[in-house]
Amino acid sequence: MTSLIVIGVSSCLLGEHVRYDGGHKHDRYISDTLGRFFSFVPVCPEVECGLPVPREAMRLEGDPAAPRLMTRTTRID
Repeated sequence: MTSLIVIGVSSCLLGEHVRYDGGHKHDRYISDTLGRFFSFVPVCPEVECGLPVPREAMRLEGDPAAPRLMTRTTRID
């Protein structure tokens, strides 16, 4: 038996409820098809840096060389 290649994959794509709205974006192609060839390490940078679930949606804005992370509704930086 050959070993599976280990790769990092977004936790939400593996079905974990870590998205800003408390949901997931499970992708069956990743889990069911690619899962036959790879071993996944689930990664969610937002949760790993301490952001809560659920949380307000955020986006990067401003100068691409020094972007700001802003919440979409309350505009908190």
